[in-house]
Amino acid sequence: MTTTVMLVRHGETTANHEQRWHGALDAPLTARGEAQVRATGERFRAAQATAPVDALYVSPLPRARTTAAAIAAAVGLEPIIDEGLREFSIGDWEGRTFRDLMETENLWGRWAEDPTFTPPNGESPVTFGRRAVAAVQRLATRHPSQRIVLVTHGGIISAVLDIWFGGNSGDWVRWDPHNCAVSELIWDGTHWRSVYINDISHLPPEAIVPVPQAYNSAGEKT
Repeated sequence: MTTTVMLVRHGETTANHEQRWHGALDAPLTARGEAQVRATGERFRAAQATAPVDALYVSPLPRARTTAAAIAAAVGLEPIIDEGLREFSIGDWEGRTFRDLMETENLWGRWAEDPTFTPPNGESPVTFGRRAVAAVQRLATRHPSQRIVLVTHGGIISAVLDIWFGGNSGDWVRWDPHNCAVSELIWDGTHWRSVYINDISHLPPEAIVPVPQAYNSAGEKT
């Protein structure tokens, strides 16, 4: 028996555009994000005849729920909210730009030295990664021989892909999905394998953005 798990990141938000950390916080979709969501709904509508979806799960955050609503309309299912699919929270440091977090808090540098470092009232990469894997594994195990869709966040997807396919390197940036990217994974009861990862072939050119600037642990632009 195999279970197919489709991981979908939500559409672009104003916080994504501003490169601002919103884990537990939320932000509205941009016009480009709305276009991404429409295209993602159409992708699942076109695939429904040959690859029907049996269950649809979504993070409790509005940006994910808005994205899931388009998929729900396409496949005729009611999204089920799952708390385990919520984004990586950094607690009291939420809402700040990535640049500020790097230059003021040395956040990524701290995490490179100690992945158990936890911002005030937030999560560490270690605890978050465990939560992400546990949530996806739990939902896959619940649906043997079925196809399920999980509409979630970049952090959840990056963590799961790195832990299962990247040797748990901690290099989540390598797996960071574009907004509304789709990954298809297969669970055979023992092992995970990927069919495709972070596919955006369904998005129109105007809905695709370049990879945003990242920062290394020394705080230098890359």
